[in-house]
Amino acid sequence: MASESYKKWIQTHQWPLWVSMIGTFVFLGLTYWKRKSYPTNLAFLAGFTAMEAYTISVIVSFTDSKIVMEAVLFTFGIFVALSLFACQSKYDFTSWIPYLVGSLWVLILFGLMTMFFPYNSKVELGYGIITALIFSGYILVDTQLIMRHYHVEEEIAAAISLYLDVINLFLAILRILNASNNN
Repeated sequence: MASESYKKWIQTHQWPLWVSMIGTFVFLGLTYWKRKSYPTNLAFLAGFTAMEAYTISVIVSFTDSKIVMEAVLFTFGIFVALSLFACQSKYDFTSWIPYLVGSLWVLILFGLMTMFFPYNSKVELGYGIITALIFSGYILVDTQLIMRHYHVEEEIAAAISLYLDVINLFLAILRILNASNNN
């Protein structure tokens, strides 16, 4: 995917990662604050996207390029299938929101707890599968929110919601493929 010198640099210099992670939250807050102020909202969205892109590039630099491409293809296929299903379905997936929020909090707490235990590829695999399921649910919900509930002026919030769903689904699939590869 990237040159070896870039991978080595990105893996040995941690300060840009910290800048991008903090910048992600700063730009996310600014984007939310100015979400209805065109073109300022687009500039903040671009900054948020750039910060996220760098953070993802660091994660991807530690992964075999074949696994990354598989994760990209799986993510694309799942996203398209779920989005089409959500658009065509008569079922209202927005009723899932409380369950998805609760599941996400449990997932976050479990993820924090795993920091205190040694690495286990089976736990990593299970965590990835559950994460992928949760964010697949979020894709269904957010697609329907975009189609049926968001106002035209809320396009930035809608874009960020779906963008974060796809990024998290990609990272979950990357985790699944990495854990499967380590077995």
